[in-house]
This record gives sequence, C-alpha cells and structure tokens, in this order.
Amino acid sequence: MSAAKELVKNYMDDVWVKRKIDVLDQYISSSKFIQHNPHLEDGLDALKNFLPHLFNNLMPNGTWKVKRIIAEDNMVVVHSLAKPSPESLGMVVVDIFKVDGNKIVEHWDVTTDVPEKTASGNPIV
Repeated sequence: MSAAKELVKNYMDDVWVKRKIDVLDQYISSSKFIQHNPHLEDGLDALKNFLPHLFNNLMPNGTWKVKRIIAEDNMVVVHSLAKPSPESLGMVVVDIFKVDGNKIVEHWDVTTDVPEKTASGNPIV
C-alpha cells in the first residue's frame, strides 16, 4: 500500500469512523490545507471547529463506513457511507485527498443521498 493511501486510510478510520478529533494534527497539514468543500474555509482550524458540530449535533448516533479507497501517486479517493442515524439510508460520500509528504494538504468532496431503490437494483455504495 502506498504511503499516501495508508495515511488517508488511517485518517478516515481514526477521525471519521472512530471520531477521534484530537488526532487531526497527525494527518492534516497545519501550514497548508486547501479545502474545496463549499461550506468550510481553508485551514486545519476550520475542520477542527466543524467536526464537533457534525459529530455531536448533526450525527450524534451516526456512523461512517469506508467502503473503498483508491490511490494514484499522491492522490487518494475514498468512497464512504455516512449515516446520521441507524434508521437512515444515509449519504454516499466521495472524498478526494492530495497528500504532500506525510500530511493531507488538499480536500474535495461530493455527496448524494442513498435512494430507497435504484433503477438497476444495484447499491450506490
């Protein structure tokens, strides 16, 4: 496994699955973190301020499951299922990370709600 893929895998597991916000500094660059999510500003502090609200208010009983990780060079793509509550169908999340050295320096994401059914009958995550 590439170093970039392993870094992002550990980041997703520690921060998003286990909700360990206190380890963000191990994974995200403090000097340069470019954020392409339209709801967050650039920088590590914006993420540190957002995650407690997400985990405690928006998803207090939620789960995050990483379904697959794909990497090429220093770019890593993660396909996940985020469920704000156990009864929710959830939301599919695709995160794209750029890694420089041993830190994540850039992030993009796209999301869509999981439908009750698909035309093909295949799951979307």
